[in-house]
Amino acid sequence: MRRARRVAVGRTRSPRRGERGAALIEAAIVTPLLVMLAIGTVEVGLLFKSGVTVANTSRAGARVGSAAGRSPDADYRVLQAVAGSSASLASVTKVVVYKSTTASGDVPAACVASSVGIAGVCNVYSAADFSVSQGTFTGGGYTKDDYWSAPTRNSSLSSGGGPDYLGVWVQGSHDALFNLVLVDRTVSDRTVMRLEPGS
Repeated sequence: MRRARRVAVGRTRSPRRGERGAALIEAAIVTPLLVMLAIGTVEVGLLFKSGVTVANTSRAGARVGSAAGRSPDADYRVLQAVAGSSASLASVTKVVVYKSTTASGDVPAACVASSVGIAGVCNVYSAADFSVSQGTFTGGGYTKDDYWSAPTRNSSLSSGGGPDYLGVWVQGSHDALFNLVLVDRTVSDRTVMRLEPGS
């Protein structure tokens, strides 16, 4: 007669000495990789957020500039819109308000490289210009908005090409959280809109 073997349910065999050491070594190798992967995911997500913020900031500036049209304080309003919508960026370093020839026109390279505007093409602003008062901005002593002056912009439907295209290019900085996977970077974007007729 055969005896039935007893099997313990729910019990596992205890690991041998060598297996415990192997698990510890595996954990020591895998844990830093998982931590780096998690940090990298956070860093890429924050960089993406900075890029979206810069795009929204340039869009807000272009929308306000399009509505302001030929108003003497048009660029002041653009800068205030950019400053107001860029709160989650580390800093905005440069803003270029430029005349585009098409609805998808890029900012002229000379405007990006310059610290001052180019006559008839663009006005270049730095972060320091966000704090300039409206009275100073529209007064005779402030000249950064004179290179492509708002009153000279075309907002007429009856002109040959229609209203001018106004572009706003914004450059900001993204500060990396850990500087392990990604380093600090510069992010930029531009938006072009046509001036609203008669503005």
